[in-house]
Amino acid sequence: MSLPLVVIDADVLGRRRTGDETYVAELLRALGDEDAADLHLAAVTRSPQLVPNGIEPVELQARSQVLRMAVTLPRLLRRLSPEIGHFLHSLPLGYRGTAVVTVQDLSFERDPSVMGLRDRAIFRRVVPRAARRAARVLTLSELTKRDLVELYGVPEERIVVTPPGVDPVFMPNGPSPDGAPYLLFVSSLQPRKDPVAAIEALALLGGDAPRLVLVGPDKGGRAEAERAAERTGVTNRVEFRGHVPLDELAALYRGAACFVFPSRYEGFGLPVLEAMASGTPVVTTRAGALPEAAGDAAILVAERNPVELAGGIERALADRDRLVAAGLERAKRFTWADTARRTLAVYRELL
Repeated sequence: MSLPLVVIDADVLGRRRTGDETYVAELLRALGDEDAADLHLAAVTRSPQLVPNGIEPVELQARSQVLRMAVTLPRLLRRLSPEIGHFLHSLPLGYRGTAVVTVQDLSFERDPSVMGLRDRAIFRRVVPRAARRAARVLTLSELTKRDLVELYGVPEERIVVTPPGVDPVFMPNGPSPDGAPYLLFVSSLQPRKDPVAAIEALALLGGDAPRLVLVGPDKGGRAEAERAAERTGVTNRVEFRGHVPLDELAALYRGAACFVFPSRYEGFGLPVLEAMASGTPVVTTRAGALPEAAGDAAILVAERNPVELAGGIERALADRDRLVAAGLERAKRFTWADTARRTLAVYRELL
């Protein structure tokens, strides 16, 4: 008798989609490492070479995301006929099988400024439909669980919180960049992540402060960030690194004097834990679920407030030893193995 087939939509693999890609890649890796001999796990992706051992890759190329969700993915699912389909944010058109959907956050509902009009209109249409239709909704935080209940009326018993973990590559021991000290910002460059606030805080700290290194792909926010650096007179103290390989990112975390994460809203805030696991003090905001991720191991400040952010950086640099120790302990509580076990428990419950 064949094993129950669980198909996971892994289209984000290899596409530099930051948080979404990290979640899918790490979940697949952890699922492949778990004892799941009672299940046949498969991942649908345009990059089958990125699917880890223990998961069957199913290749599906896509030029248009709309066409993929409306035609090619539904056609593939009809052929595969899985017992469970696990999707990110939205469901394929016409899918009638048992569905699990992961909803990272509802930032587009809580703060219209975090997303463009077109993308927000799409998300406000497809995410509520997916959340209400799915047999189970996975979220990364208690905050998003509450949002799903309040905004979409999803019953609490259908929502399962599966916090993300920290890749073991992020650790305090290992190579780090030589040279002058620096503050580190890691995220896609977009208004919601507020790189401008980090730059304005740098300017407020004065010329003796460490320089600022920004890591992450441009998602519509780099031009504004560059203008902010020019306007505040810190262009020569701001470095844009773009997307970097994982080992380089880990080294940058380790070498930073302080990690600065001024996001206006997060469904969790995994970079906070990556920095903590690397032995780096963290300054972040109280926005969204960031306090859930940070606990008492970071300096928390108000969002959209460069003055308070600058003060938080000064406090973090002065209290570095305590924050490093607290952060290392905090990060140990979050593992992808635990995320995978919670996810497998949902699959098995639904079979």
